Amino acid sequence: MKQRHLPFIILPILFFLLLAFIYKTSVIKGLDLVITLSAIDIRTDRLTSFFITVTEIGSWHVMAPIWFILLILLMVLKKAGTAIFLTVVFWGSRTLNWLLKETFDRPRPEIDQLVHEAHYSFPSGHAMNSMAFYGCLALLLVIYCREKKTLRLTIHILLLILILLIGTSRIYLGVHYFTDILAGYSMGFAWLYVTYQLFRQKIQ
Repeated sequence: MKQRHLPFIILPILFFLLLAFIYKTSVIKGLDLVITLSAIDIRTDRLTSFFITVTEIGSWHVMAPIWFILLILLMVLKKAGTAIFLTVVFWGSRTLNWLLKETFDRPRPEIDQLVHEAHYSFPSGHAMNSMAFYGCLALLLVIYCREKKTLRLTIHILLLILILLIGTSRIYLGVHYFTDILAGYSMGFAWLYVTYQLFRQKIQ
């Protein structure tokens, strides 16, 4: 791996470690609480329905079928390297997130949760997995849609908005703190970048 790629891996990991170090401090706890309470204050029936739908798009129930359909399509097109890359991104992110949650075992917020979640809070799985998986789809668009720049840019913007909305939905629904979301995004990006660098020669 070339040295010019290292900052895109090291900086997100350092940011994650910083969050892991400071999220228990009184200042950050206070910030997390203020953001959570602010999200609760703006709740409406329409917003709640919207964010429940958004959070579902970042869940296993939606991403797993998308992964499987793309996997079959890539295998039919004889793009085995890309299929493996997509699979490692998808499953690797989820596995790493589970390990990190078990390591930090941060309890979830206990203030008016709108959906039930059982596992630990830090880092957010929805944020991490959506950054890795939907970010992977954006990356594959760059590789396979080089000539369709307008379409590619439009989809990239939509995917970015989706990723941000998924993270926001977790705070709105009361199941994650703001720092959980930032940590999830940072590790999701790092995982995607590392995986791409490992598989870039095999992506056709």
